[in-house]
Amino acid sequence: MIQVNLLPIRSKKKKENVRQLISIYLLCVVLALCMMGFLWSSQRSRIQALETRNGQLQQEVAKYAKYDALLKDLTKKKETIDRKIEIIRDLQRDRDTIPRMLALISVELPSDKMWFEKFSLLANGITLEGVALSNEAIAEFMRNLDSSPYIEKGSVNLTHSRQVLMRDMKLREFQVTYRFFPFSKMQEKPKPQPS
Repeated sequence: MIQVNLLPIRSKKKKENVRQLISIYLLCVVLALCMMGFLWSSQRSRIQALETRNGQLQQEVAKYAKYDALLKDLTKKKETIDRKIEIIRDLQRDRDTIPRMLALISVELPSDKMWFEKFSLLANGITLEGVALSNEAIAEFMRNLDSSPYIEKGSVNLTHSRQVLMRDMKLREFQVTYRFFPFSKMQEKPKPQPS
């Protein structure tokens, strides 16, 4: 019988298979490295392009920064002017408040029974100081004020009243405070409907 030794062929095949696997492995490693290099290179070029674009945008922003500062300055000036206009409108709206209040006082005042010495106006509050012949004259004046549509209901208060001696006469020194509606508020009030 003939015998053939196949062992070296198997070992040769085994060695060749191992070489092929190693070469495939090395080829995969080289391909992976090449792919990573390509990706790194493309990302690097993209980063450079974005940095260039960022520099251009920064230059544009710097170019328009003076216009932004000018716009902010103009906005502040406009707000200041708007506030001044509103103040002027408020002043104009109620510019005749004191003459109206004095006219109201002269109408509501019991004639020849009271005299005023001081008139103070603070916001919508008025303080009157004066002298009257009697407590009845003060009470009549306060009722007249309270019934006026220009005076806030329930705001008329007698702060103090005391007897003083003037020119050998016993008189009542008093102080009355009340709140009034400015003319602009009177225009806003709804008018009563006739029934």
